[in-house]
Amino acid sequence: MQGTEAPRLLQKTDVMALLQLPEPQVQWLIDTQQIRSLLLCGEERFDAREVDRLIATYQQISERKEPHVQ
Repeated sequence: MQGTEAPRLLQKTDVMALLQLPEPQVQWLIDTQQIRSLLLCGEERFDAREVDRLIATYQQISERKEPHVQ
């Protein structure tokens, strides 16, 4: 599979560090299906691309809320 990048799998602590959020807020993102976890050998993991998409979505929302400066 040339030209495709394998997904990086993250632990919840990695997601917490990337988003700079405490565990309850990351759990809320999971519970509200804003990011999905998967079980790998009984361990919860997260696809880094999904976390990147979440960040991009929140950036877009933030940009829409900022007043336009002329």
